[in-house]
Amino acid sequence: MGVTPAYAPLNHFGSGDIPFPAATHTTLSAANPFIQVPFVIGGIAFFHSVPTSYGEIDLDACTLAKIFSRDITRWNHADIVALNPDFDLDQPITVVHRVEGSSSTSLSTKYLKEECPTVFTQEGSTITWHSSTVGAQGSGGVSDYLAANPYSISYIDSGHGIAAGLSEIALKNANGKFVKSSTDGSISAAATAATGTDRLASAYSNDWSTVSLMNQAGDASWPICTFSYLYIRKDMSAFDQDTAALVKAFALFVLSDEAQAMLPDFGFIALPAAIKKQARAAIELVTLHVNSTEWKFEKNTNFPLNMQTMEDSSTAFDGNGERVFSGKRMAYADYERGAMVKQIAALEAAMTTMQTAHAALHPSAWYNDPQTEIDGAAAVGALGFILGFIGIVLGAVAMTRIKGLAKNSGGGYAI
Repeated sequence: MGVTPAYAPLNHFGSGDIPFPAATHTTLSAANPFIQVPFVIGGIAFFHSVPTSYGEIDLDACTLAKIFSRDITRWNHADIVALNPDFDLDQPITVVHRVEGSSSTSLSTKYLKEECPTVFTQEGSTITWHSSTVGAQGSGGVSDYLAANPYSISYIDSGHGIAAGLSEIALKNANGKFVKSSTDGSISAAATAATGTDRLASAYSNDWSTVSLMNQAGDASWPICTFSYLYIRKDMSAFDQDTAALVKAFALFVLSDEAQAMLPDFGFIALPAAIKKQARAAIELVTLHVNSTEWKFEKNTNFPLNMQTMEDSSTAFDGNGERVFSGKRMAYADYERGAMVKQIAALEAAMTTMQTAHAALHPSAWYNDPQTEIDGAAAVGALGFILGFIGIVLGAVAMTRIKGLAKNSGGGYAI
């Protein structure tokens, strides 16, 4: 939003993970009413680099708060063992956090403070971390650090952590159940439980700051979730006519069944049907320039796709005409990416087969566990020390015997 003239638009639409605060929403809406449209759900999860041989790790909010505030610094702390009775790991915990501002920091610290305020007292996209923690740049920096440093823990957006193959903490939710963000339905369950599910399209211009997906009820609900929003002006009639039509078309496509089905590939979760339906209807309420010609979408030959119902309209049209987005057209780059995805899937399947065969040939894969490697190396070292000590003793005995020898009359030695 520009300063002069007041609240003049600097871009055609916006996007973010957090709804506008109530006071800001009131000020901006008085100048230029806008809608906040959820289009995707994301979760923040806690990942660790404890060797998988130690099994799953269950934690609750206050135990995590103590870890991230550095009140708990070792994996065998009594609070951790109380939640994981069979877990026995005498190793220090390295806490990793994002540097600079991030929505993942904002959401994870908000969760820790809300659930355990006497232990974790800060929240926000940037906070003052304990000096013993480690900072990393971006989600990639966090995942790289975890992959390279055993016994570490951090927060990261769920999709990124899962795609990186990191191990996830099972977190105790509002219903007292231990769940993971990677469990099918856990993130969408939180969205379904949120108050936004009952919001009608006509109210999408209202304040969304009270709509929270955090720690929602439900046995399957993941505790740390958020919508990502499109921020679009209700009246786009002052915009360039073609631009306004493209913004609307883009928003409708993002909310289409086709686009929503792509989200798991990027580590995000599609909207529940009830929210998706109202979001599409909210986009239709946006006013365009009087001369704007709206774009059409073609799924099947020469029949326009109704972007509200996702069904073909009954009236045929020229699918090869102007201002038509068609699923029948594809850039070569799209084809190439699709081919690469299939090739990677084939390589992953071949790798899994090879790993299975290797495990059958070498069932005792001690080298997969860094702690076992350390123990093994220590055992070999101890054995070497013992053998060396035995060698020294035998050598000393031999030297003693040599000194005890005496020459006989024939010039030889006799004991």
